[in-house]
Amino acid sequence: MTRPNECLQTHAPKVLNFPDDMSHPESSIPWALSMFANNIVEADMQYRDTSTASEKSSLLYFDQEDSASFEKFRQRIVDGKPVHGSLPLIDFCAGDGTVRDNASWAWQIYDTHFHNRLTQCHRFGSYVRSTLWMSCGEHVYDAHCDPFDGFLFHMAGRKRVTVWPLPEKHTHDVIFNHADFEGRMASEPMVFDLEPGQILFIPTGAMHEVVSLGEEASVSVSFHMGSPFPMHILCMQLNKMLQGGDVSLPDHMTSINKFKMYFFEPTRFLKQKTEAEGSMPKELSNALKAVLGTNNVQPSTMDTLLGSWWQIAATHQLYQGPYPERLAEYVE
Repeated sequence: MTRPNECLQTHAPKVLNFPDDMSHPESSIPWALSMFANNIVEADMQYRDTSTASEKSSLLYFDQEDSASFEKFRQRIVDGKPVHGSLPLIDFCAGDGTVRDNASWAWQIYDTHFHNRLTQCHRFGSYVRSTLWMSCGEHVYDAHCDPFDGFLFHMAGRKRVTVWPLPEKHTHDVIFNHADFEGRMASEPMVFDLEPGQILFIPTGAMHEVVSLGEEASVSVSFHMGSPFPMHILCMQLNKMLQGGDVSLPDHMTSINKFKMYFFEPTRFLKQKTEAEGSMPKELSNALKAVLGTNNVQPSTMDTLLGSWWQIAATHQLYQGPYPERLAEYVE
């Protein structure tokens, strides 16, 4: 039987079963509602306005600052109306982060089933986010992609997930963003109807759409993990290492929108454990030099600079995570 962690850094979506030794709340729906009730300000809650005659209903959001918002959310769950909520449970990067109260079982899943393999796959550090998802009433969560490998642990209700496997051309990108939704949806979609006790693996960068089926509440917990390294942070770190001169991004790479940001993933280029201790692989070095702008930096200096960065990143885990809010203090 395939273990969830064996899917890391692979490209084929697939359904697995919960491991026999996996613990999780026995009463998933009451647990999920209590998590939203206790953490409403940090939740994201949306619903579909079905009062219009348009073909596609409007997407609206609850005001979490409104003390009555949880009751409105709960009532739509009870009534089976289109509604959706998400709440982060774990936010962890390079050995530092938080685990929400009453979510220690989620940390146990990560620690037991993913930690060792993730450390082997992402030797420059990695990011882990676990999120609670609750929805019902045929609510549609529009097609999107994530910059990580994703595992959706389905616990209650029914959920249909349509996944577009990552087209071959995107599996070889050295420097990439996630803005090309149309191109990422060029493959033949795969449809998965999830039942409680199943895990759906969604590879990094694969587009997917999620629909809760029927009026019964569906509850899932996702684990996203990986190490997409922002080009913004690379430039910042290289400039700190330089003695005069500077390194910059071209204009088309300066956005910090989560889909338009550009990344590279150092560990894609490591085949042997010892490679992390040597110089930056040529394929990656050449790709970075082709896009990075330089001012008063000689080509030989750039080679040395990237080599030094590689060795420091491998030993000190310079990775700080991929999200724009983590970059705001560094990027104008």
